[in-house]
Amino acid sequence: MANEGGSFRSLLLGKQLKDLREAAGFTLDEAGEHINKSGPTVSRYENAHVPINWPVVDALLHYYEVQDADHRAAVIALAKDAWKRGWWDSFNDMAAQRFLDRVWLESRAQAIQQFSLGYVPGLLQTPAYMEALFREDPFMDDAEIERATELRLKRQELLGREQHLDFTAILDESILHRPVGRPGTLGEQLRHLLVIGDRQGVTIRVLPTDAGAYRALSGDFTIFHLGEPFSPFGYIENQAGFQVVEAPDTARMLSTYEHIDRAALTPEESAKLIKAAGKDRHVQRRSLADKQQE
Repeated sequence: MANEGGSFRSLLLGKQLKDLREAAGFTLDEAGEHINKSGPTVSRYENAHVPINWPVVDALLHYYEVQDADHRAAVIALAKDAWKRGWWDSFNDMAAQRFLDRVWLESRAQAIQQFSLGYVPGLLQTPAYMEALFREDPFMDDAEIERATELRLKRQELLGREQHLDFTAILDESILHRPVGRPGTLGEQLRHLLVIGDRQGVTIRVLPTDAGAYRALSGDFTIFHLGEPFSPFGYIENQAGFQVVEAPDTARMLSTYEHIDRAALTPEESAKLIKAAGKDRHVQRRSLADKQQE
């Protein structure tokens, strides 16, 4: 899907409308005639160059004979969302549009699967942990760190909502031992993982070092499941930027996650490992304090 012309969600709506029109066998002019618009206008709708109101989308779905009620409801919900500003858009002064697309995917997802190789995922971080990570970035000043922290804390409200969301995070074991920030920051983070892991809809698992899941070494990624009629979307970020991945390019990502999922510890085993890592950190801090007093 091209990125020009609108946000990811407006482009996604346009792609849905185009796919449905072509599946129904109608030309742009035929679709336009049904809604009293020109063919080029329908093309602009499909390419997210101009907004389209949801009643017009509803009329097109009738014309394309989309009978499935859930499918219709999903496309209409997307139409209502596509050109509407979300709370995340107020952060467009400091966050890239592709990252804000990720936040929208979080808000719409029925299930999220995330694998993290380097650090605790943002949705699970404590304020001290996330601030320490931000301060490692030489390109962020204090004001930007404050805004980035505000955005991440706002995103975390997702896990406290009453609406059902299945969020699963698989963490590489090295994360449990990698110092971040001041003494005590990692220990606090590990305790937080144990607490938040008990929330309904939240599952935290650990990929042990000796699992031999070498495909995991390719790096962090997230998979968003929005439900029918949408295929899963992938998301990756690195030093070069942010990228939303769509089918069929998500096939390798889905396969890699299944590979990691089979190798990861159960939630119960993971909690024991996280707790043990926290105890090790406590013992190390006490030992260090004793040596400093000698």
